[in-house]
Order: sequence, then structure tokens, then C-alpha cells
Amino acid sequence: MDFRQLEAFVMVVDKGSFSRAAEAIFLSQPSVSTYISSLEKELGTPLVNRSTKEVSPTLAGKILYESAKEMLTLKSQMTDKIKGLSGDFSGVINIIASSVPAQYILPRAIAQFNAFYPDIAFNVKQGTTLDVARSIASGQAELGFSGGIVDDIDGSKCTFHQFLCDRMIMIAPSNDDFGDDLEYSLKALLREHRFVGREKGSGTRIEYERYLEELGMDIRGLSSSINFDNTQSIINAVINGLGVSMISHFAAASYIHKKMVIPLRLTTPLPNRKLYYVLKKNFAKSHLADLFIDFLITDYKKILEPHIEIADD
Repeated sequence: MDFRQLEAFVMVVDKGSFSRAAEAIFLSQPSVSTYISSLEKELGTPLVNRSTKEVSPTLAGKILYESAKEMLTLKSQMTDKIKGLSGDFSGVINIIASSVPAQYILPRAIAQFNAFYPDIAFNVKQGTTLDVARSIASGQAELGFSGGIVDDIDGSKCTFHQFLCDRMIMIAPSNDDFGDDLEYSLKALLREHRFVGREKGSGTRIEYERYLEELGMDIRGLSSSINFDNTQSIINAVINGLGVSMISHFAAASYIHKKMVIPLRLTTPLPNRKLYYVLKKNFAKSHLADLFIDFLITDYKKILEPHIEIADD
């Protein structure tokens, strides 16, 4: 059993296809098939189901898949550490991030970082906070960013490190129905206006549900609640008069400045929102991930808007 076999196998499972796997790792399809067949012969059991249109792992394949990913990650991290000793700052950082970090923090941060380290590449995927925990726990990404902490099985396999504080605010359409010089009761506002929210699993939703519960309010009782799976869609919905919403001030800042939405003053201010970087528990990160995290924390003033505050870990 060698790493090329494991890499081919993991990619076949991830892509659900021999041809797509071959394309992803720059091999011919027959070469990928040979790697999988030799691995099955060595282990004495089928690893993938070939009878269906979409290739899927067998029970033995599922067991091997999780271990193979960890082995490949360890190999990558070992290589990174050795490169780090020689001052080699090149390679790839695989990141999974929830919407606010993915859309409003990481693009600027990576641009600033690459000015110093142009040979470090990034693969950034966006998902919910639950997706972040699952991807980090399974080794599909090395570094995660989220707007909340997950306590389920996948979350328990991760460590969440607070590094930013962001304010939650209530925004409304910029029209005659609302005024930024008025003060609103949160309960009355949510009772009288349609609420535009995030989908289940979102860090933003986890935060505002927790806060509403502390106030004795039930999210299920909100007036005509409409949910979107990303912050940008929520902002656009509010701009177009669909309702009001609670979102990150960092996400809304430029739209407030352009007077496309109005930040509402509330009799009960909304809480600060914590943002986290996420790592796999008991798993050493690469020197490249270390470098990027240190850059985010120590050079945040160059990266983030003034209203974002750094937090102690």
C-alpha cells in the first residue's frame, strides 16, 4: 500500500467517478483503475461499488476512506514542517469557512497575506458552521472559520479559537417605513415585520436564536420568516423591502455607508458576535496554517475594518 494508491482511492470516493478522479490528480483513468484494483487485491476486499452510475465506497471502503484521509493529511503536514525548517513558504492551505468569514474577512486577509507570501495558495470553500466542523473533523480541510461553536459529534472533534468580535445589528430597508433616528422594541419589530433569516446550521442563526431564547422569544413565532443560505442574499432581500434582519455589522457596513439599508436602534442592543478559527483536535497544523493564523491575529489592523475588535483566545 502506498500514498499514490490512497490518493487515487480518496479522490475516486470524493469525486464519485474514476474519470473525474483521474482528471483531478492528473493521471489517466486506467492508471487510477489499476491503483484501486491493486489496493483491493492487497486488502482482499472490494472498496468501491462499480455497478452504479455514481461510484460509491463499500463498507470496507468507508472504513479505509477515513483512515486514508488522515494518512494523507499527516503526510502533507510532515512535508510542510520539513519545508518550514528550511524556510520554504510554498504550498496550499485548504480552508472551509462560514459565510461572514468567507465573504467579508478572508478575501482581504488573503490578499494582504499573499503580498508577503506569494507562493502560498489557498483553496477556500464556503458552508455553514456545521459544514465547517464536519470538514475539519474529517480532515477535508486543515483550517476552518466560523461564527459559532458546534457541540455535536463533529464539533467535539474540533477546537474553536475566538479571534474576532463582531457586532450583530438589525437592518431594515432604506424607505419611509423606518428611520435611523428612531428607537425600536425588538419584540414589536419582529412581531410587526417579516423577518429574513439564515438557514439552520448557520453560525448567525445559532447566535440570534440563543439571544431570542434569553429574551423569552421563540424563533418559530417570528412573522412570516424567510430564510436564505447566505448573508449576501439576506442583504439583497432587505434592500428590496422583503423585511428586516439581524446580521453581522461587518457584512452590512458598506451597504449602510451607501444608505442602501438602515441600521435600526433598539431598546435592547444586540450582543457581540464571536468569530472563531477552527482546528482538528489533537492534530498538528502545518507551518503554513500557523503562519496565516499568526498573520490574521497580529496584523488584523491592516486587514479589518475599524469596527471589528480583536479578541483574546
